[in-house]
Amino acid sequence: MKSLFLALMFCVLFCDSALSQSAEKLDEFENIPCDDYLARMDAAMNEAYKNPLSTVYLLIYEGKEMKYNSRKRKTELVFPGFGSAKAKIDSVKRYMSLRTFPIERFKFIKAGFRENSTVEIWIVPTEAIPPKSTPTLTKMKYRKGKSTGFCWWCCG
Repeated sequence: MKSLFLALMFCVLFCDSALSQSAEKLDEFENIPCDDYLARMDAAMNEAYKNPLSTVYLLIYEGKEMKYNSRKRKTELVFPGFGSAKAKIDSVKRYMSLRTFPIERFKFIKAGFRENSTVEIWIVPTEAIPPKSTPTLTKMKYRKGKSTGFCWWCCG
């Protein structure tokens, strides 16, 4: 009976710690304006400050992006330029350096392809399993031209 009680207590303690040590999705967005992007990056950095032993994962999916068409004078969805995810990762790193935030606290993952350009932000405690990417497309068409990050005027 005593060994059964100890085994039950061990299970309760183990299950409780496993539940508290799980990755949590903070945010997910696609094709947002620069100001919204900057606010969401600030919120992610703030969450990382609150959880100093955690790592923030940014999963960046390549997909159609909002671009301003000067001939038509309107914004429209277009295929991304080749290397779009890398350009966005570089953009986030530049913004973090402007905010003097330690880049080592973030993990950047080129997560594959989706219909629209998408970013997922996860906070992952030390012992938790990192998030897995969930692409919805197997390949992507690219347009000609150079890929840009999120905000061309501040961080590429």
